[in-house]
Amino acid sequence: MFRYKSIGLMLFAALMLALCSCGQGAGSVQTVHQSERDNIEEVTLVSIDDSLPPLHNGTFLWMLGDTMIMQDLHATDWLFHAFDVRQNRHLGYFGKFGAGPGEVSNFGGQFFDIRNKKFYGLNGNSRIIVRLDIDSALADPAYKAVNVIDTKPMHGERYERLYNFNFINDSLLICSVHVPCNGIEEFHLGHINPKTGEKRIIDNLGHQSTGNSNVMTVSPENNLIALFGIAFDRLRLFDLDGNHLKTITGPDYQAEYNNETFYYLNSTTGGGKLFGLYLNQIPVEEITHTDIIIFDTEGNYLKTLRLKGRAFGLAYNESTGRLYVSCDGDPQFGYIQID
Repeated sequence: MFRYKSIGLMLFAALMLALCSCGQGAGSVQTVHQSERDNIEEVTLVSIDDSLPPLHNGTFLWMLGDTMIMQDLHATDWLFHAFDVRQNRHLGYFGKFGAGPGEVSNFGGQFFDIRNKKFYGLNGNSRIIVRLDIDSALADPAYKAVNVIDTKPMHGERYERLYNFNFINDSLLICSVHVPCNGIEEFHLGHINPKTGEKRIIDNLGHQSTGNSNVMTVSPENNLIALFGIAFDRLRLFDLDGNHLKTITGPDYQAEYNNETFYYLNSTTGGGKLFGLYLNQIPVEEITHTDIIIFDTEGNYLKTLRLKGRAFGLAYNESTGRLYVSCDGDPQFGYIQID
């Protein structure tokens, strides 16, 4: 997943450590090949740029109810901005950049308690998971992030890296896990109880050396984990317990891994749909368009939305049926009306 850095993107990445034995290979599972994705619709964004302060390219998006959180990866003052999608209004900024008490930098592995509007992530320089109460942070410029878990004492011999945290409830996070085993790094799904620190592998997804890097989106209401392949044109579906439900390969799928092409670079879910930000190209300097491929929650292909230029972030708002996108063009931020 660190390949994102080579194309100017940052992944949702956090480093935590624990103990586990090597996993066994996954059993037989239904595989579906989609030979065509020919329902292509050229789209342009409805711009929200005029409602936002200047932000850098490469900004990522998350949706908490009707509040969209925007992480400016290159900011050196405030890392996060909040935007009310119903009122089309910038609410303010928070997350002061720095290495002092309550400040954040090299911030990754974000996950959210949406109901309580709390935002978590790994403060990379200190290796401490911190919490920000979004309403309090917006109301008080002096607000400081609260330390929650110091990950340094959790260093283990077998677990190396955990990524893509998804908040299910205050006792369950779902994440992806890279575990070294017999000299090869295996990729797994994992459960973590943030209250007790208990960690558990729930599935073995294969060797990292074969390009099994993924971007993950989780839909608790659909009991679904969707893994979009970075190195393969592939979508894999699991339930929240880690049971492998289906593998869907697309028209650009090749069984042999190579590091010359990047496929899915971001994903989100909402409105009973899965959205994958699809590149299928490298080098990025030659990118002319980005596809957003839409599936239903069973992995059936619905349509492709084609945007000019390069897109980075995706976030879906349930109440408006809008898919918000961040890009490097004009407009830089906007939405597509999905429903």
